[in-house]
Order: sequence, then C-alpha cells, then structure tokens
Amino acid sequence: MKFHSAKEFLKNKKVLFFLFGTLFFMINISVSYSVVPVFLISQNATLAQVGISTSVYSFAAIILRIFLGPLSDKKGRKFTLLVSASSLIISWILIWIAPSFELHLVARVIQAIGLALYMSTGSSVVSDIADKKVLGSFLGIHRGFMGFGFLLGPVIGLTLIKISATFLFLGMISIALLSLILLTFISETGVIVKGKQKNSLFDNYKELLKNHSLLRYYLLVITLTSGFGIVDTNSAIFLNSLDGIISPSLFLLSIAGMGMLASIIGGRLIDRFGIKKVIIPGVFLAFTGFMSMSLVEMIGNYALFIAIFSLGLGTNSTIISAITGIQRATRKELKATSFVIQDCAFDGGFVVGNLIFGFLVTGLGYSYSFLIIGLLIGLSYLIILISDYRFNKDSLTKTQ
Repeated sequence: MKFHSAKEFLKNKKVLFFLFGTLFFMINISVSYSVVPVFLISQNATLAQVGISTSVYSFAAIILRIFLGPLSDKKGRKFTLLVSASSLIISWILIWIAPSFELHLVARVIQAIGLALYMSTGSSVVSDIADKKVLGSFLGIHRGFMGFGFLLGPVIGLTLIKISATFLFLGMISIALLSLILLTFISETGVIVKGKQKNSLFDNYKELLKNHSLLRYYLLVITLTSGFGIVDTNSAIFLNSLDGIISPSLFLLSIAGMGMLASIIGGRLIDRFGIKKVIIPGVFLAFTGFMSMSLVEMIGNYALFIAIFSLGLGTNSTIISAITGIQRATRKELKATSFVIQDCAFDGGFVVGNLIFGFLVTGLGYSYSFLIIGLLIGLSYLIILISDYRFNKDSLTKTQ
C-alpha cells in the first residue's frame, strides 16, 4: 500500500503505531548511550569499565549491523522490528540483574542487536509505503519522531535513575515493551524473497558501493556526521571551559530541536522543489555552523547562536536529502542493505571526525582545531559536489 500525502500517511492507524513504536524505541537507544554510564558509576564501576561498556556497545552495533542489517530484505520488515524491540527488553533485564561486568557486556551486545536491526529497517518501512513524490516528507516525519525520542531519552532516564536504578530499569523495560506491542500491529511492507539468493551479502554491498550516485551520498553522510559528531562530543568540555556563555545542555538541546524542525520541513521542501534546492543550501549552512565554533572564544554567544541555527538546519536538511536520494537510487530488494551502509557512514563519520579532532585539539586548542577541521570539511563538500557534477549522470544535486 502506497500513501500519496502526509495527511493520508498520518491518519493511518498502522502508520501511527509504527511512528510511536519508533519514538519509544529511540527513547531506549538514547538512554542506552547517555544513562547506562551513569548507572555503572552508581554501582562503583571504574571509568575504564564505563569506557569499555560504551565501546563494546558501539563496536558491536557496527559489526552486527553489517551482517544483520540486511535481514529485513530477506525475512521482512515486521519480523526484524519485532526482534529488535525484543532484544532491548532482554538486554535491560540482563543489565539490571547482571552479577558481573562480563554479563553486563553480554547484555550490551544483545542491546546492540536491537540498534543494528532497527535503524535501517525503519527507514526501509517508510520507503516501502511512500509514493516517490512525497518520500522526502515521510522521511522527515519519521526522522522527527526519531529525533524527539532521542531527545526525550536522557530526560526520562536521568529522572528515573535519580529515584532509583529499579525505577530506571522498570521504566525502560515498560517503554521497550510498549514499542514491541505497537509494532505487532503494523503490516509487512517489504518483499520477502524466498529460496536461495542469487547474490551473497557482500555481492550486494559491492553492487551498492559501485553505484556512483549512492557512493557520493554515503560520502556526504560521512562528511556531515564527522563535523556534527565533533560538536556533539566536544562541545560540553569546550563550553564548560569558557565564561559568560550558554550552558552546553542548552546548546545541544537547541541544536536537536532545530534539527527536528529541519527534518520535517526539509523533507517537505525536497518533495516540492527537488533535492538540489535543499542539499546545496544545507551543505552551506552546515559548513557555516561548524566554522562558527572556531569563533566562540572571540565573540561568545553570537557564534553559538549561529552554530545552533546553521548546524541544526544545515546538517539535518542535508541528511534528509541524502537519505531521500539513497532511497530513490536503491532497488527495492536492497533497501535495508543500502541503509546499513548509510548507518555505517554515520558511525564512521563520528569516529573519524573525533579521532582527527582529538589529535589536533591536544596541540592547537579548540578554536584552531575547529577552524582546520572546518576547512577540511568544506573542501570535502566541494570535491563531492564537483565530482558529482562532472562524472555522474544521476547527480545527487540533480533536481529529482
């Protein structure tokens, strides 16, 4: 079943079950990143153990995503979503009762299964049910629900753990269970291919990566998330070292709120005007926002307000453009597989950006490091867009 308007999309009960199931799922994922470390510290874990826990979770999600992410192309979207939500319930129970740190790590791997399965599958569901003319709008709405859930997670999780760890885990298990219940009411949207597959998993990955249009979208995602990941990871330490400016929590909350707005509006603009009219201004805004971080020590809050506006709007509108382009350029049988590469590009951008920034900031300080990385990011944008115009018939900046 295809939907041809946002109104029709949002009036369908099964779509609402999916969207709110996504919202509750993302609350869990957000808590798994931001509040589990707080729980470990409350249980007298060392900082090294906290780091190991987060690293095992993140690394397991990346590896498992490569092998499990395409599962929904073979077993169906609904099956994969239900397994994903179920793994969260199991993981919260195990983290709660784990008698040792080793079992805690096992629970984190199970939690990573949920993350690995859900992200690419959720986007594939939207692609399955959206008419091409309104795909951007539907993806924007979906990303809006995801962003709101990720925003709510730390607020809910930190509130519950202040009462007690028992309240935290009962709350997370309940929210994950609610997500599972809602997802049981959705219909299967994908094509389940029975019998032996013609191509292996890595043949499918090779096919997608050899598609020049898709490759440029993936590279654009890496570049965008490397910049945003640096700001997301380092802004708290950076801003706390300065006087007379807004708090890091307000800064990040404002960017997240602006990003949610950009996802919804950006998707609508893509459907109306095409990818080109959104992606080029989005890239410029994202670049401007990152570069403004190099001016914070000079002009303070003025630079931060520019960063909030430009990073929030630019990064998310460009990401929606890239996701829409990936959807349109991928054949239906490989939707989830293509989104696995996209999600790995997200993770890769965060890792590469922060790795380079970490070396720079040690010797140059924050302002010069933001400036140098900003120039490198700007050069990367330019190379991607110019090479796309020159070599690719199905240009990612072509109006679609």
